[in-house]
Amino acid sequence: MNGKTLRLRRILSGIDGRSVILPLDHGVTMGPIPGIERLESTIEAGVRGGADALVLHKGMLRWLKSATGPTPGIIMHLSASTELGPCCCRKVLVGSVEEALRAGADAVSFQLNLGGNHESEMLKDLGAVGRSCADWQVPLLVMAYPCGAGTNGPASDAQVAHAARVAAELGADIIKIPFPMDFHALAGISSSLGVPIVVAGGQSMKIEDTLERIDRSLQAGTSGVAAGRNVFQQPDPEAVLRAICDMVHRGISAKEALENLKAGPSN
Repeated sequence: MNGKTLRLRRILSGIDGRSVILPLDHGVTMGPIPGIERLESTIEAGVRGGADALVLHKGMLRWLKSATGPTPGIIMHLSASTELGPCCCRKVLVGSVEEALRAGADAVSFQLNLGGNHESEMLKDLGAVGRSCADWQVPLLVMAYPCGAGTNGPASDAQVAHAARVAAELGADIIKIPFPMDFHALAGISSSLGVPIVVAGGQSMKIEDTLERIDRSLQAGTSGVAAGRNVFQQPDPEAVLRAICDMVHRGISAKEALENLKAGPSN
């Protein structure tokens, strides 16, 4: 077993190969939005709720020392942009694989936005990150989005499939994609790349819609979910995360997960 395989097992369950990832990198892009104003409490909810991995920018790793319970896999995010700037889709490197290792992270993540004017720069950066990951045996999560997906409108299924293919071709060990409009398109992506696919939670929505989306994505053969706002912007993020973990790792349906949530902590 090499180093990358061992580190991946801290993120993808060794039992079912699936993962529930809680991205908490939104503060750089969006600022202190509801749910992450005090990130230490959100991290604590993620730990108690059973997340397999957390995505954090390097400066926020400091809050892990106050979390109780077993630490989940830690993925340090390496790319950033802000909504204050002229082009939020243009992601630049703000960290390195070596920094992530020194900080104790298990993996790194990189956001690749395709289709915009700065696509070539991000492809070049991804190539450099991929080389470092290979050198240091560090897993690479690529958040692959057609430019504008999740911000200026939904991408087509063909664009989502193309973005996922680019990430796989350039060395991703896990690929995060927006949820395609067609269930069959997602099944095709999941089965064709040989790389674990996790579906993004996307913008905040009703909890029943979130659970249904996760249910459908699992049926399509994905390896889990990377949901941020649809967890930490819920009234009880810890309970929602437990429900999602039950779906991903225990195989319960969206309907049963919702019933358990409504029944409360006794379940």
